[in-house]
Amino acid sequence: MTLTSESPAPAAAGPARARGELRPARREEWIALAAAFADHNYRHCWDYAEMLAARSDAAAEHVVVAGDAGAAGLASVRVKRLPGAGTGIAYVAGGPLVRRRGDERARERLETVLAALRREYVDRRRLVLRVAPAIGEEPWNAAQDECLLAAGFRPGAHLRPYRTMMVDLDRPLADVRAGLAKKWRNLLSNAERRDLDVAAGTQPDLFEDFAPLFDELVARKAFAVDLGADFYAALQPRLPDSERLLVAIASHDGRPAAGVVASIHGDTAVYLLGASNDLGRDTNAAYLLQWHVIEAAAARGCRWYDLGGIDPVANPGVHRFKERMGGADTVAPGPYELAPGRMRRAAVHAAERAFRVAATRRSGGRR
Repeated sequence: MTLTSESPAPAAAGPARARGELRPARREEWIALAAAFADHNYRHCWDYAEMLAARSDAAAEHVVVAGDAGAAGLASVRVKRLPGAGTGIAYVAGGPLVRRRGDERARERLETVLAALRREYVDRRRLVLRVAPAIGEEPWNAAQDECLLAAGFRPGAHLRPYRTMMVDLDRPLADVRAGLAKKWRNLLSNAERRDLDVAAGTQPDLFEDFAPLFDELVARKAFAVDLGADFYAALQPRLPDSERLLVAIASHDGRPAAGVVASIHGDTAVYLLGASNDLGRDTNAAYLLQWHVIEAAAARGCRWYDLGGIDPVANPGVHRFKERMGGADTVAPGPYELAPGRMRRAAVHAAERAFRVAATRRSGGRR
């Protein structure tokens, strides 16, 4: 069986909405609304969601849930239906967006949004609703867990939680630097003395230098990448200026040595991709670029730098690099699922297993 994107759309928007009602948004409205949420992240960028959905023949739905005044929250929902089974999956990654800066009503808004998503996707459309919330501070992670469990969701036993290192940027940069492990800090100091030039910005053409660095890394390490440099290079020109990714390239004597791609949205920056060649490793360029991202994120008012996930067993070298940046080992809540019945849940899980097997075969087992 294969999943398709065919699904009835949410009810059309009206002039006024009662609290908890759900409606679709247009792109310009979505971008403006998302910018007001502290938990906005790259996975809830309109263009990212559209490109990701297109890769798997799914549909991206961008829905707004009404609050007492304005939007209670937003959810970018990727919908895939399972032909002939009367079900499919509705997947919310990195959301829903409910946190606003300096506001204490995030939990209340999360409850409202979860109830609306359940009514639309589980009760009305009979889909399996999967939610992988955005990571945050431990008290907020715990609050999200409590809300989702109270709403009837359960952790997906077959789904791997997102584990990462979170660097606290809500302090002077001198304190952030002092929090680096001594060896990491020394290598950063060494890189700063190596006459490296850093070109950084959001211009799409920066990927012309980054892509070869990343492709060389993938070839050398012989691993498969779901979303590599080609995906983000195609995404960058589609994003509005306010949501574009930060790309930084370190060069020595005009030769690219290392590159990094990071997102800076809401109150959290996220490390997406990085690569170094032999010159970059000789000059410790990766250390300089990570520090550049920290400086840029702090300048934009970010409270956290999410180092993009860790796996101490499968990738111990990268884990050591990130662990020494002075962050806290943090596990995101979930992912969670809520299904309209056991048979529909089983049908979706079986289809996903078949898809993973096929993807592994296509990649030659490098997953």
